[in-house]
Amino acid sequence: MVMENDKLEQVDDDPIVLIVDDEEAILLAVRRQLRRSQVKVVVAKSPSEAISVLSQQDVAVMISDYMMPGMNGLELLALVRRRWPKVVGIMMTACDDIRVAADAVNRNLVKAFLTKPWDSEVLRRSVEDGVRNHKALMDGGGDDAGGSQALAREIELQATSAAFALARAVDARDEYTHRHSEKVALYAVALGKAMGLPDVVLEDLRIGGLLHDLGKIGVPDQILLKPGKLTDEEYAVIKRHPQIGASIVEPMKFSENIHGIIRHHHENYDGTGYPDGLGGGEILLAARIVHLVDAYEAMTSNRVYRDACDPEYIRKEFLRCRGSQFDPQVTDAFVVELDAGRIEVAGKKLIIE
Repeated sequence: MVMENDKLEQVDDDPIVLIVDDEEAILLAVRRQLRRSQVKVVVAKSPSEAISVLSQQDVAVMISDYMMPGMNGLELLALVRRRWPKVVGIMMTACDDIRVAADAVNRNLVKAFLTKPWDSEVLRRSVEDGVRNHKALMDGGGDDAGGSQALAREIELQATSAAFALARAVDARDEYTHRHSEKVALYAVALGKAMGLPDVVLEDLRIGGLLHDLGKIGVPDQILLKPGKLTDEEYAVIKRHPQIGASIVEPMKFSENIHGIIRHHHENYDGTGYPDGLGGGEILLAARIVHLVDAYEAMTSNRVYRDACDPEYIRKEFLRCRGSQFDPQVTDAFVVELDAGRIEVAGKKLIIE
């Protein structure tokens, strides 16, 4: 993120306009041309940075480019439409992307679109109209219900696809966590099968495992990728990621298990975890399973601050933490599978549709 965005606190009552583009020259140009408008401009150089901003600030209008690496503008706008329905979307495209932009307007993902190169006056007017529309939505006017059922379903599917893209982006931020969520999903399903759980729960474990760290998209790189020990303040930021992830998927029609995995995969069996301090049976079984295999994947992988742990040390740690950090039933089943060599699934390739 560039320049003024380092401080995310809102300093005045001006509505916030978020500009998302992977070209810094575009960000600077839009910011410069909106200086005469009564808005606070915040910029993001990627969809993941945009989600981080949206998780921390009350954005009125978001202007998004279409062609961006990792996730295109339509996917981002669909996710924002589901999670933050009162944020007014504007798409900015190259001339040959007009069909895409028009499609976004027709599907109620945006209220307007701008073509590159844009007219400065049209840009300011579009932003001012967007701010007024946002205010009307906040005051209870306008239609933010998502249109027809078919349209709402289409937006939901696009938003779900975007959530998976964000989860992949989280892992890709650090070479040491590459495929972390994918492997957690595989371990969770393997352990769930060993415990005799039904297929519907195994699918929840797969999806929840893939999305469990989604909220880390809202954690700054300087904290997430820090090689040394975190300060108390930095650790407090890290501990917010289950809540951020849960808030992103809250409007989506995922099962209770998937929501529980995302929010509660750091809850300890003895009630000392976070974010809600749940314990024992208060924590969904699926979340207790992902909690354990998440720790296993981390311990068996190299990290920027340490090498992978010794297998015998890992086994002893799980037995030591049985009944405190981890569910005894889940731990016992895991150790049996570990000793039998049936939990090793890291070599498999998981395809996300």
